[in-house]
Amino acid sequence: MTEGSYVIVKLGAAGDVLLTTALARELRRLRPRAQCVWVTSDYAAPLLEGNPDLDGVFTFPLGRLRRPRAAGQFWEAGRRLRGWRRRHPEAVVLLAHRSRRLRALLHAAGFSHIVGWSDGPGDTWGLARAVPFVHGRHRLPQLADLLRAADLATGNPARLVPRLDLNWSELAAGEQVWRPEGTGPRWVLAPGGAANPWSAMPNRLWPRERYLELARRAQTAGIELRFVGGPGDAALSQWLCAGLEDPARCHWAGKLSLRHTAAAIAAADLVIGNDSLPLILAHALGRPALGLYGPTSAAQIHAPGQPSVQGRAGCGPCYDPRLGVRGMAYVCPRARCMEQISCDEVWRMAAAATGARGAAAHAG
Repeated sequence: MTEGSYVIVKLGAAGDVLLTTALARELRRLRPRAQCVWVTSDYAAPLLEGNPDLDGVFTFPLGRLRRPRAAGQFWEAGRRLRGWRRRHPEAVVLLAHRSRRLRALLHAAGFSHIVGWSDGPGDTWGLARAVPFVHGRHRLPQLADLLRAADLATGNPARLVPRLDLNWSELAAGEQVWRPEGTGPRWVLAPGGAANPWSAMPNRLWPRERYLELARRAQTAGIELRFVGGPGDAALSQWLCAGLEDPARCHWAGKLSLRHTAAAIAAADLVIGNDSLPLILAHALGRPALGLYGPTSAAQIHAPGQPSVQGRAGCGPCYDPRLGVRGMAYVCPRARCMEQISCDEVWRMAAAATGARGAAAHAG
């Protein structure tokens, strides 16, 4: 006999999906015999592979759902959930996504007990229990709010930690990224990101010239460097590595799958990057991470207890997910907040995090 049935719905972005695995992890702890499945997009699905907290994953083709005439396809996609719902008629949906469209899809699939975030008293349609989404709070305690609304007492919200399980072959492939082995600390640099299939926010990027300066200091101090990112980050990584010794050894952006990028991070001593997926990969894998934040807030997303730098320009952090692409973070013509983060500050914090040599010599 199970202890209930649950559906977690989080389509993207990839970093948000990975962070939300903390929800499944805590749910499994609270209800070890419960059935738990996840609804996500195909581009984020690799982050859920092999997750022992899940009994299944329903993957929707994001590309189809984004077409101009995708309404019918979107409703059709809900049919994939109906068979499961018939076997679990009392299933509780944990909707970690603020979307009326998704609420409608779930109702069309036959679900009625939906616990989800709302933007206020006037935004409760389709929800059996509405949980206020509080802008400014860290995402993990807000996931704990969803569990409490579903009558699952979480106790200490600090228990909520994202999860990514890599198999031995993936971990071995990650180690190969670092061959031949050096003697210094291993730093992963993630200078890109700031984009997902829905939108892009280039204002989250620290200037590439600062990354190059940081990388040169690191190499002088004997630190092993690897640049990672998706295919869209390859040109930036190539430009940066061209200014370093042994560029082919450093440049890995666009060359690795998502899970193999995670494996390279699992073998690192520190990850340094903008507000993007690699920081959350580090969080899920228990690796130290130094995050660089400007329009978005480290206090809302960065791993608790890990170092971060928050650039401020008197107008930020300005990202408000309730405004979507209409918000200032998307339309600001210049990322002054990121430009205010100095290489000296990042170098000092990164060197302190790994005990790197030469910090005093380069901090001036």
